[in-house]
Amino acid sequence: MRLILVSNRLPVQWDGTPNVGGLATGISSFLSHWKSLGNEVLWVGWPGKSIPEKEQKHYAHKMLEEHGTIPVFLKQKLADSFYNGFCNKTIWPLFHYFTSNCEFSDLTFNSYEEANEEFAKTVKELYRPGDWVWVHDYHLFLLPGILRSEFPNLLLSFFLHIPFPTFEIFRLLPERFRSKILKGMLGADLIGFHTQSYTQYFLRSLLRCLGIENERGIIYFQNHLTKTAAFPMGINVEQFSSYANSIECDTIANQINTNHKSLKQILSVDRLDYTKGVLQRLNAFELFLKQNPNWIKCCKLVLVLVPSRTDVSSYQSMKRAIDEKVGAINGSFGTLDWTPILYQYKGFPFEELVPLYKNTHVMLVTPYRDGMNLVAKEFLVSQKNGMLVLSEMAGASAELPEAILVNPNDLNGMAMAIKEAIEMEETEIRIRNQVMVSRLKENSVMEWAKKIYTETEDTAKRNQNFQTKSIAANAEVLLPKTKKPIFILFDYDGTLVPFQPLPHLAIPTKELVNSITKLSQFPNVSIAIISGRDRKFLESIFTGLPLHLVAEHGAWHRSPNENEWNSLFHSNTDWKKEIKSHLEEFTKRVPGSFTEEKEFSLVWHFRNADPDIGLNAAREMLDELSQISSNSGFFVQRGNKIIEVREYGTGKGKAAIKILPDIDLETFVFGDDTTDEDMFRELPEKAITVKIGKSETIAKYRFQNTDDVHIWIKHLINHLTKELKYET
Repeated sequence: MRLILVSNRLPVQWDGTPNVGGLATGISSFLSHWKSLGNEVLWVGWPGKSIPEKEQKHYAHKMLEEHGTIPVFLKQKLADSFYNGFCNKTIWPLFHYFTSNCEFSDLTFNSYEEANEEFAKTVKELYRPGDWVWVHDYHLFLLPGILRSEFPNLLLSFFLHIPFPTFEIFRLLPERFRSKILKGMLGADLIGFHTQSYTQYFLRSLLRCLGIENERGIIYFQNHLTKTAAFPMGINVEQFSSYANSIECDTIANQINTNHKSLKQILSVDRLDYTKGVLQRLNAFELFLKQNPNWIKCCKLVLVLVPSRTDVSSYQSMKRAIDEKVGAINGSFGTLDWTPILYQYKGFPFEELVPLYKNTHVMLVTPYRDGMNLVAKEFLVSQKNGMLVLSEMAGASAELPEAILVNPNDLNGMAMAIKEAIEMEETEIRIRNQVMVSRLKENSVMEWAKKIYTETEDTAKRNQNFQTKSIAANAEVLLPKTKKPIFILFDYDGTLVPFQPLPHLAIPTKELVNSITKLSQFPNVSIAIISGRDRKFLESIFTGLPLHLVAEHGAWHRSPNENEWNSLFHSNTDWKKEIKSHLEEFTKRVPGSFTEEKEFSLVWHFRNADPDIGLNAAREMLDELSQISSNSGFFVQRGNKIIEVREYGTGKGKAAIKILPDIDLETFVFGDDTTDEDMFRELPEKAITVKIGKSETIAKYRFQNTDDVHIWIKHLINHLTKELKYET
């Protein structure tokens, strides 16, 4: 099996030298394992430099042969606008809550769209059915949607390595930006985040921005099912711990000890970025020395700062501020034989970084905001006696609560945390670290990637089942096969007519009424409208038509060409008064909602309410009513933007069975809601059952919307007309 891994940057630079750190390093062990099973990996990404068109063919061949990579060729102007523009001046600061750093530009977003299209072209040329495509990170939010439109059965995962922000932050994006980002992500079978919080923020943004609900993290959009879940990224625990216990590592660590004169080492390793809080960390260390003069000449801060975006002016300014702060602290506290801070502005290879971890007594990982932060995990598995001070704003904090958690905005709190960590007993440190390391071993990068693949495959299978039920409205399988009488049952709202903001606005078109009239005139066709609507409404809509009308989910039935309604069960509505007042309390609390009263049921509508407030209130109402419904004469059910409370004994399934004649029939049933699942379940196995809409169903087939129902009615009319002509 082939894995096509897609990320903004390739694991090697444009000249073929390895990229240190990042996704390439984090996922390398899984890719090695994947290849060892006889699978192939193709890594698609931008090489980091514009390659002249005349050299592209040769360059692509060379990169594939030597590194197994497929370059995406972007012109330099497009790359700058896409990467340095929308990615790093809009998405990066916004998703890390640095809203004042954000720029919102149509020009850079257009470049973002164009770059995603260029990535899609490259993947389309490579893709073969059966490939697994794994798209990574915020540079490529639109790519899953583009690929899904081209390859509906594509096996596709998307993983976001940075935080997904709360809705209040995400909504700062202009509407067309945020809508396209959300819809693009929904092209994936699986969307993975580092933490459950990020997952929930994404789902809430979907609800608030697009009105799309989820069912336990499952989203139905454009005839496709997407699963969302948290997958905390791990590290190669075995690689780090094995090297940390080697003689080579001990030798280097001992040299560091000699150079530092056995000082207690405090370590900070970060890429140069404003989200990392490096300057604040230096301020906290300075405050620690002021508050604890006994630690002067007894400790040393090793500050490793990895260069990043060196051509961006704001990063150059940040670097100058850090340089000045390091100089100020060393100037204020340093002596002839002691320098408080050892400052290294460069990256370190694995072989030097692990000894540095091993020799560390206090590790400072205090970003203002971070998707995960693997440095914290690397440190923990590389030593036994060092204490981790970790920002509660880093995704890793959800997995590592035994660390000393700090708020990076609290300078005094950080200084106190350094003191607590550096003075903590070794026994206490070992106990805490053992718990965290044990957890990290269970969630290694290998397990992380395997789980993402397994969940993607499971979701794709579920999707296949979901989509196989989808059928064209004019499909032959949906036509009668015999000369037997035909009985058709239609739900009303969401089946014959689209949902409307207010129930009384959901009126069928003249064309639909004419079609139903024509269909009802065939001698062997019977039609029933079986709805939650009350009697008066159904009578007004279908006046004069020879139809079975079933109101209030089976509470009332009127036969064709009759004026009298008959109750299909014995009623006792003592519960209504209490429940009505309960629903009206929710109506007062939720603007835009309202309560509808029928003879045997009550319905609370929240279609016009704020989607987040309405949904939360509906969940609360369901919980409360479910607790008091037992032995109370009623039951409660969630519908499409409604909560319905109705009397026991009602139900479309039982009503359908009662009105069907006791003869051999060809039965067709159409419905969109949970209440219609009763009909699908109760009717004989041979009945043709059709679900309208996206949610899961036991129906045999699925239509996308009410238009498909209208097309089917016309198709059936044409079919029956031809049969009559043929017979005559």
